[in-house]
Amino acid sequence: MTNNEETFDVTQSLPSDLDPTLTYNPDINTTVSVSAEDNHVSNSVAQYSLPKLSINNNGAEGSQADNDFLIEYQVGKGGIGQVDAAKQICFNRMVAIKRVRSDRGSLYAQQQLEKEARIMGQLEHPAIPPVHLVGLDIEGQMTLVMKFIDGNSWLELINRDYKKAVHQKLSMWYIEKNLNFFIRIGEALEFAHQKSIIHRDIKPANVVIGNYGEVYLIDWGIAFELDNKTKLKEHRYAGTPCYASPETVGENPKWDITSDVYLMGGLLFHILSGSPPHSGDTIDDLFYRIINDPTPELGDSVPAGLREICARAMDKDPDNRYSSVYALIEDIRYFITNGRMTELYTKANDDFTQIKHMLDSGISSSDEFDVIGARCRFRLEELNQNWPENSRVKSMLCKCLMLLIGDALDKNRLASARALLKQYSNLADSESDIWIHETNNRIDSLANQLVSRTDELGIGIQSMLVEELAAQKKAYDDLLASYAKLQKRKD
Repeated sequence: MTNNEETFDVTQSLPSDLDPTLTYNPDINTTVSVSAEDNHVSNSVAQYSLPKLSINNNGAEGSQADNDFLIEYQVGKGGIGQVDAAKQICFNRMVAIKRVRSDRGSLYAQQQLEKEARIMGQLEHPAIPPVHLVGLDIEGQMTLVMKFIDGNSWLELINRDYKKAVHQKLSMWYIEKNLNFFIRIGEALEFAHQKSIIHRDIKPANVVIGNYGEVYLIDWGIAFELDNKTKLKEHRYAGTPCYASPETVGENPKWDITSDVYLMGGLLFHILSGSPPHSGDTIDDLFYRIINDPTPELGDSVPAGLREICARAMDKDPDNRYSSVYALIEDIRYFITNGRMTELYTKANDDFTQIKHMLDSGISSSDEFDVIGARCRFRLEELNQNWPENSRVKSMLCKCLMLLIGDALDKNRLASARALLKQYSNLADSESDIWIHETNNRIDSLANQLVSRTDELGIGIQSMLVEELAAQKKAYDDLLASYAKLQKRKD
């Protein structure tokens, strides 16, 4: 649907159709499609006698018993179709009815709707709206009866929540909430890919979040079933330009599973940046930038692990992307499980690099070194406790302890050195036994030296005290003698 057409509230809608001719619009955050003969359109539906469906407007003359469906209101319309919310009389439930628009009726339009019905009929997945029934209305037009989605557009939720989540750094509650939605969409898409079906128009506006936590990937209007998992080649672009991959906007557009992987990367980019990955002044300018400009990068407010995942999914070279959506969402799952740990590891690594540099530069005597060193150690201890399978964390903690032990010895902090060495001994492998033994001997030797110095200092202080006491006694004796002489004179 383009902005030149009527818009509708996707909070309780199914996907709009696409214009069968190429449509450009100054607002490029729209869906652009092409008119092209689809040699893969099946006649399977047409071969069967479709049931006649009695569909009437609610409040119209006639008995409800004479109708299968009563139209409550129009949800929206697109390039060739319209979606109405209706009550199915026999089940007393709300459904969505999709038909070709009366002013756009054509054989091509019927074929497009048939293809959409056939594709969605193969995709029985919790995150894909099911088609309940396909039939003909009283005018003989093909009619899709589908699940009615009562919820909110993911795009609306992102626009609302992103402003709350962004300060100096993207909030983890926002990230984790939306990554869980992302995984469920990825699962639906991987299910479709296993049936050689690609979606081609993945974006937040084509995802609906139900009022009870349901997640649906909608708008399969330009989806395509690949033959033997080959590439789809067409003469012109179809999809939403601001999410498009480079191979789909060139002179000879082509789509395959990795094109959907790129769209998932664009979806992730939008979640984490609050806007689509591509923009341009005109559609031609946009396509030029997609082909020639570097892949857009997320800002530093986004966790490094997610930046790497997004960059790989959106690599300009399809061969360098994730080979499947499954591989992509597995990395997302790993981030959710270990995301905080990954960020903590990055911070600990920065601290470790800094204290090593300060030691090499001879500036470890500052209070700043003690603060950074302690922070690095505590972060690595938390990582090692919560991420024990990560050998890099354990290795870095051991190296950090070695640096801090050496610094403590240089500063004659024996108690600190002993405590750190004990912790190191519990972590290190047997290959470190020699270093542990040598360091322990060094601590003992330094302790003995300090004791000897203490003994010498103690003797010196004792001698000074004796001399001082002797001097004080002599002064006291002299004072007594003087007092005795004074008394004799008075007598």
